[in-house]
Formats: sequence, C-alpha cells, structure tokens
Amino acid sequence: MIVDLQDFQRSRYWREGLNPQEVEAALRYAEERFYTLTNRHRYGYWFEPKELEIFLDGTGSQLLRSPYPIVEVIEVKVITAFGTFDITARVRARGHFLYRLDGAFPEGVANIQLLAAFGDPAYVQQEIPEDAREAVRRLAYNKLRFYRIAGEELDERRPPTESPPPPTLTGDREVDGIIRSYTIESPLFYLDIRGPIETPESEDAQNDSA
Repeated sequence: MIVDLQDFQRSRYWREGLNPQEVEAALRYAEERFYTLTNRHRYGYWFEPKELEIFLDGTGSQLLRSPYPIVEVIEVKVITAFGTFDITARVRARGHFLYRLDGAFPEGVANIQLLAAFGDPAYVQQEIPEDAREAVRRLAYNKLRFYRIAGEELDERRPPTESPPPPTLTGDREVDGIIRSYTIESPLFYLDIRGPIETPESEDAQNDSA
C-alpha cells in the first residue's frame, strides 16, 4: 500500500478513538482514488509493482505490446493447438514492449500468456514519493471525516457578488495539486523503437539454428 495503518498512526491525522478497520478501509479507498485520478491505474503505472497474468494477441512479428509497463518478466508462453510452449528465456522486455530474440510471436488471439510484474519503471528502485503518500493520507482523513472527496462542499456560503472557486478534483486543493503533478497521459503516444532490431543474442540464435 502507498500508506499503511502504521504510517497513518504516526501522522498528524491520527486521532484517538479512530477505528483501525475503518482507517484501513479509508486508506484503500484513498489509494484507489489517487491511482484513478492520476490515470495510473488505467495505464498500470503503480508505484509498487503488481504481479499479473495477462493474455496478449500474437502479432506475427518480434515485437509485442503490453497494456502496462513491464518491470520484470516472470514467464512467457505461446499457446497453440498442440500445447503450450515456454519462451521466457528468449524474450526481453522494455517498457510496454516484449521483444522475442529467436523469431516472431505467432499471430493469434490471446495466444501469448504473460506473467510479469507491472508498474512505473521510474519508481522501481525508489521509495514512494512523500507528497504522493501525503495525498493519500489526506484523502483518507477527509473520507473518515465524511467529507465529499470530489467537488465543493455543499454548505459553502459566499456573498452573491463573489464567484465560486474553480471546481476541484477532491475538494482539497493541496491534494489536487499533488494529483496533477503525478497525472499521466497515454504513454503509447511516445513510442520509441529506434536502434537495431538485430542483437548479438538474436544473431547467436540464428547461427545455432543454421
């Protein structure tokens, strides 16, 4: 979790009398909202890598696109009418893409089985940023206080001549700023596959098969 119960208990938001189970539920809700509002859940850019099994469509080429960035390949199998074949040792990953060294991924629908850890490569070797953790703590605290997590407070009062403030994502403008700083757009617009397709490993594989 981005923020666990012990971390919240050490923070300025902890109050005597809070129910630990309710706090944990609020923290899970806050983490889900954070990832949803930043688009990170949609594109798989989690701070803590998640291990998932997904099925991809074979392309008939050496490249295969994953919907989420691949942090670590655990297992890759090709599913055919004759059985399942493990090709993990002949596959390399870079970002959203798998590259097969010894040939093409055969064309097919959901015929490539990928077990991998997915997440944001920029944070794999780093701790979760403190401002992101603070945003989750504050969202959870607001949830525990029964505040609305999106939009303005319903009971706001202001002079009729004063225009309302711009709408917010969470009702907390500091949290809004943190969320905007971690929001991502579709990363596939920035595809870069420059460089040689032939690698020393692929040449060795071809020589071995000759």
